Amino acid sequence: MRRPKSDPRVTDLRRYRRERERARRAPPQRPAGAEPLLGRRRHAGLILLAAIAIVAVLAMLSGRGF
Repeated sequence: MRRPKSDPRVTDLRRYRRERERARRAPPQRPAGAEPLLGRRRHAGLILLAAIAIVAVLAMLSGRGF
């Protein structure tokens, strides 16, 4: 017996379970306005630290301390 494809009462349970499992595994969505402090770059803190270190070294070499 074939089931009609257009019958809205028929539910594909495999697809339902698969979507439910994907929703469980997916990381929680962050709100759109909740951007990290240093932006989306993962190494932004390291870049900022390197820039501060370079400025500090240049300040020491020029003879002007902090």
